[in-house]
Amino acid sequence: MGSGAVQMQQSGHVLAFLNGRGITSPVKPHILFVDDEADWREMLTLYFRHKGFEVSTAATVSEAKDWVEHGLYKLIVLDLNLAGEDGLEVLRYVKARSPEVPVVVFTGIDVDENLVKRCLADRVDGFMRKTGGLESLLTEVRRHLPSLTETAP
Repeated sequence: MGSGAVQMQQSGHVLAFLNGRGITSPVKPHILFVDDEADWREMLTLYFRHKGFEVSTAATVSEAKDWVEHGLYKLIVLDLNLAGEDGLEVLRYVKARSPEVPVVVFTGIDVDENLVKRCLADRVDGFMRKTGGLESLLTEVRRHLPSLTETAP
């Protein structure tokens, strides 16, 4: 922005003030996808960017922790089996630092009652199998995001 311009974020919009005139533009909600499979990360990134989201990805527990430590996310989509690492470690890390950030588990592993109980104990916000499809995941993501359609005053 040029001289005389100020930018601030409010209610899901960027407010740009240029020479005393306010102009708003929507801020894309930022999602972090954590999955060890490159094909899934690429497909989810392309799909959700097309749907108007900003997307970052991580393939390991340590990458996910780095992104969480330095990023501002509206929501995290998390696989549980990360190349032999436990995705629940990421869930616990997120909830310890940013309990308000929703985490949706999106997994291809067999789901049993014990696994669901562990996820609930660690405060997961949503749980889906990868076989549920992208539209179902989009619906679940939108269900957990605050309204971003408010207009600025």
